[in-house]
Amino acid sequence: MAALRDRPLYTRVFDEPELFRPASGATYIYGLFEERSEHIKAWSGAGSDLKTIKIVDQDRNFILTDDSTLGRISLRNPSDVARLFLSTRLYVDITGLSHHVWAPLVKIAIERKIHLSAVYVEPASYTYSPSPRQGEIFDLSERIEGIAPIPLFATLNQFDSEQVCFVPLLGFEGTRLAYMIEQVEPPGGRIVPIIGVPGFQLEYPFHTYMGNQRILEETQSWKNVRYARANCPFSVFYVLEDILQEHPYDQIKIAPIGTKPHALGAVLLCITNSRSLELVYDHPKRKLKRTAGALRLLIYSISDFLS
Repeated sequence: MAALRDRPLYTRVFDEPELFRPASGATYIYGLFEERSEHIKAWSGAGSDLKTIKIVDQDRNFILTDDSTLGRISLRNPSDVARLFLSTRLYVDITGLSHHVWAPLVKIAIERKIHLSAVYVEPASYTYSPSPRQGEIFDLSERIEGIAPIPLFATLNQFDSEQVCFVPLLGFEGTRLAYMIEQVEPPGGRIVPIIGVPGFQLEYPFHTYMGNQRILEETQSWKNVRYARANCPFSVFYVLEDILQEHPYDQIKIAPIGTKPHALGAVLLCITNSRSLELVYDHPKRKLKRTAGALRLLIYSISDFLS
C-alpha cells in the first residue's frame, strides 16, 4: 500500500472563506441551506462575468434554481442536468447541497469533460444533542428516509452476501451505521470502516469512535478500520483503491455517511473505476441548525486530479 505522502492531492485551502474568488467566466452552483454556505455573499453580484446558479429546492428527483428560465431540472436526466453548465468551467459548492443533488452534477460534468472543481467549507462546530443517547452525540438528522439509489448511480444486482465487502465512511451518527448494517447484512469480517483522521477538529475522530462504538464492537469491524483525512476526497479515494485491490473478487458497497469530502471521494471512485461498486445511501433528512460557523474553505481540483 503506497504511503499517502507519495500520492498527489489537488486541494487549495483558504483559512478565511470570504477570501476565495472563483475564476472569471465560470459557472458556480451552490445552495444556501446552511450558515457556512454564506461565503458567496462576499463576492456574488460584484460585477464579475461569473455565472451563479442558486439551488432553492432539493427534491429527491429534481431541483429548482433561482433562474426561472431553467425551470425544473430532473436529476435523473443527464441532458437536463447539463443545462446547468453555462460555461466550460464549473464550480459545484457541495457545502449546502445534499449528496443526491451534487453527486449527479459531478458525474455529468466529468462525463462531458467540463473543467470541474468542488468547493467545501468546514463547519466550526456541530450542534450537540439535547438528550444524547448512544450513537447520537450530535443533533444532526431528523430522520432516515431509507436506502435508495442516488440519481444516475444505479443499484447493482445483488451478489451473494459472502461476496460483499461493505465500506462505511463513518461520521458521528452511529444510528445510521446500525441502520445500514441491518439493511445490507454484510458478513462481519467484510466490514471495513473508514474514519476521518485527522478530523476537522482534533477531537472529532474520538467522537466518531464513541458514536459508532456499539456496532464496531458487535461486528468486530473495529479491527478493520482505515483512516483518511476527513476534509480530503483524494485521501479517501486512495484508501478505497487499496481496499479494492485487497478484495479483487468482491462487490464493494460504499456507504457515504461521514463527511462530504469523503462522500465526494467515493463518488469519484464510482464514476472512474470499472469495478462493480455501489453507493449505498440512506437519504437522511438534515436538521437546519445542525452546524454553526465556518472554518477553512477548500477547493478540490477534480479535473486536474482525474487527468
